[in-house]
Amino acid sequence: MIVTNQSNVKYSYTIPGEPTQSGEEYSNPVDTEILSSAISKVKTSDRTTIGEGETARQTVVITNNSGVALQNVTFKDVMTDGATYVSGSVEVNGVSQPSYDLITGFPLPDIPAGGSVSVSYTIIADNPLTTTPVTNYATITYTVNDPNRGPVTYSENTNDVSIDVVSVRMTNVKSVDKGVAVSGETLHYTSVITNAGTVDKTDITFIDPIPAGTTFVPGSVRINGTVYPAYNPDAGFALPDLAAGESVTVEFDVTVN
Repeated sequence: MIVTNQSNVKYSYTIPGEPTQSGEEYSNPVDTEILSSAISKVKTSDRTTIGEGETARQTVVITNNSGVALQNVTFKDVMTDGATYVSGSVEVNGVSQPSYDLITGFPLPDIPAGGSVSVSYTIIADNPLTTTPVTNYATITYTVNDPNRGPVTYSENTNDVSIDVVSVRMTNVKSVDKGVAVSGETLHYTSVITNAGTVDKTDITFIDPIPAGTTFVPGSVRINGTVYPAYNPDAGFALPDLAAGESVTVEFDVTVN
C-alpha cells in the first residue's frame, strides 16, 4: 500500500491599484510504501490434529508485493509447550538445510520485489501429551533501503498456527488379593481399565487367560460391582465405552488347583 501526502497553501494578496486577489499553491506529493501490508507472510500446517509423538509439516511462504527488495532476511519460529522441532527438517525453496536451527534462526535469500521464499519444517508432539493445542508462529526480520533514511530493519510475525494434540492412551492396572496361596484357596483378581487419553474409547473387549494351575470360578465376574454370571475372562467379553478420563473395574476369582 502506498500512502501519498500533499499539502496546499491558500493566500490573498493585493497589488497596488488593483483589487485584492486570492491564490493557492500545491506542494509536490510525497509517497511512503507501507511494507507490512505489501509483504505477505502466510503460515500453514499439513495437519490440524496429531497424536502423541506424531509429526506435522509446517510451511511459511513469504511474498514481497512491495516495490523494494528485502535484504538480510532471517527466519525463526517460536514454539509453545507441547511439541518440539525435528532437527534437520528445514527446507528453503524445496532444498534441504539440515544445519538450520529454527530456534536461533537462520538466513534466507534476498527477496526481490515480486519474489517469494518458502520455508518448511517438521514439528513432533510430546509423548506423552503435555498440553494441547500446540501453537507457534514464525518471525521474519529483513532490511530495506529507504531512500530517505538509508537501510532500515523491520521484524514481523506470521499468523499463529494451532494444532490439536490427542492422546489414545489406555491404562490397565491389575492386582491380586494374595501374594502367597496354597491349593484350594481362592485368588481374587481386579483390573482397573482407564481411558487415560483425550478421545472416547469404544468396542472394548476384556480378555484374561486363566493362569495354569488354577481354575476359573464360574459366575465370579463383576464389572463395576455388577455380577455377570455368563462371562468368562478366558473367552473374553465386552466392556462399556469409556469417555476420556473414565474407568471400569473388572473382577473375577480363580481357585488354586
